[in-house]
Amino acid sequence: MNPTKNARPPGRLILWPGLAADERMYQGLWAVGLERELLCPRLLVPQVGECWPDYARRTATQWQIGPADLIGGCSFGSLLATQIACRQSVQGLVLLAGALSSSALSPTAPWLQRLAAPLPLALVRSLLASKPFLRALFGPARPEQLALARQMLNDTPDDLLRRGGALAVSSFPPGRPGCPVVALHGDADRVLRPPPAPVQLELVAGAGHGLVVSHEALVRDFLQRQLRRFIAG
Repeated sequence: MNPTKNARPPGRLILWPGLAADERMYQGLWAVGLERELLCPRLLVPQVGECWPDYARRTATQWQIGPADLIGGCSFGSLLATQIACRQSVQGLVLLAGALSSSALSPTAPWLQRLAAPLPLALVRSLLASKPFLRALFGPARPEQLALARQMLNDTPDDLLRRGGALAVSSFPPGRPGCPVVALHGDADRVLRPPPAPVQLELVAGAGHGLVVSHEALVRDFLQRQLRRFIAG
């Protein structure tokens, strides 16, 4: 008898991007054979007045998230995945330069968000795309990686930047996810502090908030190991 004949196929690995990014930040993962289907959806644009519960529910419905799925993301994408995992059953939660709530943000983040809110978006985009800001955000990064960051920022819808920015500093989900949580985090991340125990955490020496782009090989290795763990478990 073939023991795998009636085995349930594994769920998907779904990774959401950061706020001013899209699926291109995960392009280093597409060339490798991960052990389950990989989806890297773009963030939905928050609706006017939409709160986290409604935004998370709308996203989960859009992608038909189920108990067999392993979900996660980077930065804002990790907050979104956490909000979903706190409200429904998933197999696990993967944080890549991510956090469980906005309490992990640098103390300057809410202040900067309030400062930027009334400014023209063209000025905000210019500041975000500046070399000093990107260097502080990414840590060590090659010129082509910074160019990718600028291109993704330029392609981000205005309403996603505005409304997503407000959500980013106000994510305080009810309780904790009811699933295992694993995290890969740079020890030089200036945006988010590493998630606390009982999260299974691995730190990357010298990596900043852009570790998904700047340390692609380490991210691939981390995901491969976690996928094997979840499939075996």
